[in-house]
Amino acid sequence: MKKTLSILLAILCCGVFVLFALGSGNDEEATVETGDAAAATQAAESADKLTANVGDTLNAGDLKITYTACDADFTGYNEFLAPASGNKCIRLSFSVENTGDTEHFISTLDFDCYADDVAVQAYYGGEDDLSATLSPGRKASGSVYFEVPENAQSLEVEYTTDYWTGSKAIFVVA
Repeated sequence: MKKTLSILLAILCCGVFVLFALGSGNDEEATVETGDAAAATQAAESADKLTANVGDTLNAGDLKITYTACDADFTGYNEFLAPASGNKCIRLSFSVENTGDTEHFISTLDFDCYADDVAVQAYYGGEDDLSATLSPGRKASGSVYFEVPENAQSLEVEYTTDYWTGSKAIFVVA
């Protein structure tokens, strides 16, 4: 009897945990405000990826991430931290604002880069890496760096807008 009661209690606890986890997701879909006309926004569809260009602002839950600059041929690195032969560095700069009522953390680790659909490594030789814990209403600026092949035809930098659904936004490297 005690064993059956213990099993039922464990199942009930797991069920409550699952319900809380499913209910805690952000119901807002991510959007991109274009730099040309801030009033024009693109609504995200759950399976689609948003695309943002320099000057656009990504609204991802409580974070407003503005894509401020892109250097597709960054050369401001230390000579001892130069990219491998046949590679180059790219730098994407962002301004981030926490519009919510809880603190949020953002860093270079939140971004992934793909060169011709193949994952590439982050480059950690930059002096202004994006890394901040933002209290409500606070802002931060910084850059993310990646080492990519010089001959890559397609470069995409992804940011996960919602970890529960796996929704992503793509920042265009131009």
